[in-house]
Amino acid sequence: MSLDTDFSSINYQYLVKVRDIAKQEPDLVVALLGIPRELVEPLSQTAAPSLASIAHIREPLITLRAETWWWERFLKAVSDGRQEEIDAVIEHACFLATSPVGGRD
Repeated sequence: MSLDTDFSSINYQYLVKVRDIAKQEPDLVVALLGIPRELVEPLSQTAAPSLASIAHIREPLITLRAETWWWERFLKAVSDGRQEEIDAVIEHACFLATSPVGGRD
């Protein structure tokens, strides 16, 4: 990865947001981070400043879990300027991102 690529602040902001979600919707955090349920509670009780060390990681820690067909559909809709299709694809991405890894329930 290029040296000028720095996702450290995004990684930190995402982790703090997920920590906040963990307090209300722990099962969603399991899907968002791909972590075991038993790690959600300790995360939810961690103060934001304690999570700041994640900012030492410059590479992106989060990725949109979408398959090739999703990206093809999204990029075509964007290229064609079809807002309804863009909205539909993005809505599906939310489903993909919160589905368990491998699509298992």
